[in-house]
Amino acid sequence: MTEIFQAKEFVFPYDSHRFPGQATDERILYVTREHKLFLFIKIFFVLLIAVAISLAFYVFSLAFKSIFVASSMVFLFPLVLFVVGGFAAIGFWWVYSLWRKSLAILTNKRLTKIIYTTPFNRYNQSLPLEMVVDTSCNNQGFFEGVAHSLLQIGTLTARSSASSSGVATDDTDRINKKYFYLENIKYCEDLQQYLNKILSLFNHSPESLVNFRPFIPALKGEAREKFIRENYSEKTQIKE
Repeated sequence: MTEIFQAKEFVFPYDSHRFPGQATDERILYVTREHKLFLFIKIFFVLLIAVAISLAFYVFSLAFKSIFVASSMVFLFPLVLFVVGGFAAIGFWWVYSLWRKSLAILTNKRLTKIIYTTPFNRYNQSLPLEMVVDTSCNNQGFFEGVAHSLLQIGTLTARSSASSSGVATDDTDRINKKYFYLENIKYCEDLQQYLNKILSLFNHSPESLVNFRPFIPALKGEAREKFIRENYSEKTQIKE
């Protein structure tokens, strides 16, 4: 089995991956990460901070030029380069590690996401399929709207029946229980339609999910059927 957190990309039918807490009879139907665009944005901000630190040192050196002798500047310059370079390297590694390890997963039993808050600490959040009331694909703000239009990026939202349980202690708790988000993922609308089909099967004939096809991004209709027929049908007996 491939270490799911280290996989560079996830390829149908996802059988070579397992995630922490996965049940023996639980099949991964789709696994993805936040779109790379948001990784590049975070790396860009790390780079901006590194540049800001460099500029701050430059302004500081100009302001106190009369105090520092030339020998002191020769010593401080490589020290600052080391500090700024170290900050940038650690920042890039930190951001990339969080992006690489944080996953959104759909199985034949639940929606789940694994979120890393540091490269060493994570939390899991899951929503069983029987608790999903309805779904939507949306985006917030101008930037996310542009990303959705150009790159098919969006946030998949599943509303949970837990909101009616009456156990929430405040508004924040109630909101957290009511909605489950898979944020900034590609093919959001296609995945929403696929999830709706899964929910229908789960409610009416759950046994059919045992061999139901996983989600195949970017392929629809006849192209998807041809891909399954040519590559996997005979081996895995995947059903449409």
